[in-house]
Amino acid sequence: MGCRRQPRIPIIIPANLCGMDAKGRAFVDRVRLVNMSRDGAQLEDVSCGVKIGDMVALRCDDTTRRFRVIWDQPGNNGRQIGLAAAGPLPSALEKWLPLSAPDEYVRPRGDQRRGFVRYECELPAQIRFRGDEAPMWVTACDISEGGCCLQIQHAVTPHTEVTVGMWLEGERVWLHGVITHSLYGCGAGIKFARVQQSVKHKLAYLLASSDKEVTDRRESTVELNQIYAAYTATSE
Repeated sequence: MGCRRQPRIPIIIPANLCGMDAKGRAFVDRVRLVNMSRDGAQLEDVSCGVKIGDMVALRCDDTTRRFRVIWDQPGNNGRQIGLAAAGPLPSALEKWLPLSAPDEYVRPRGDQRRGFVRYECELPAQIRFRGDEAPMWVTACDISEGGCCLQIQHAVTPHTEVTVGMWLEGERVWLHGVITHSLYGCGAGIKFARVQQSVKHKLAYLLASSDKEVTDRRESTVELNQIYAAYTATSE
């Protein structure tokens, strides 16, 4: 497949997670490093307020490296976060971290499939986060009756409540929803929570004009390998 991955090493090592909180105050959080590769790492027992998109430093013994937070979820041992490398690999790690190898990982197929077919589109849209007055301009890159994907440059915490504005049949409509997933630089998925009947009709008319369905990536091993090659340490 021509796709290379960074082999992961399962480990449990105490480490210090360092950074700045939302108020500009420095923090040091004692965490556990549970796996890592040359491209990323996974931490558990995280108690600080770090969020997706934040830049942090991870200190382990005498080695320090910079990372960006790319996912956040609850775990069996406290909060877990995934990190993508944002700085050069320290020379001390080159000696024991394996080199790249073919990526054979495929995400297990979930029981729940998409409830609605998604269609490709490119629509100007606005997104407003709960508590914010001013909306932000974005682009909707695909859409269905139950949700859409928005091209947002920064990562957004899953389950964040949002309102999406779109122009349907020449009229701007607002749809309430929640963030289902988000990856830094790759956009965010939105699940519509409440859709008025009149808006459903407008969505149906829009979808009827498009005949190009969006492929479910879970059906394609090749696409999954291409997506996760850069983040093998943090994608499970």
